[in-house]
Amino acid sequence: MKTDEKGKKLANDILDYVNNLACDEETFANSICRSHRTLQQSTMRLFITTICKMAENDTDARNEAAVELAKKIAEIAQNHPLPLV
Repeated sequence: MKTDEKGKKLANDILDYVNNLACDEETFANSICRSHRTLQQSTMRLFITTICKMAENDTDARNEAAVELAKKIAEIAQNHPLPLV
């Protein structure tokens, strides 16, 4: 499977996960935070890239709070690069 296909599949898997009202955000976060330090940095880079894209989204009542927060985080992220280590 190509990298872009894997990325789309992972994104859809995450969307399916959060679409379940019983998704366990704490377990997901703890699993990431217990991983290898380099993988933590790469995961954070992935999340920040997603947040920066979210900051460019159009809004309505369903995602307004997320987009507004994303804009604030994106501004901060500009001054905090996350290099591949």
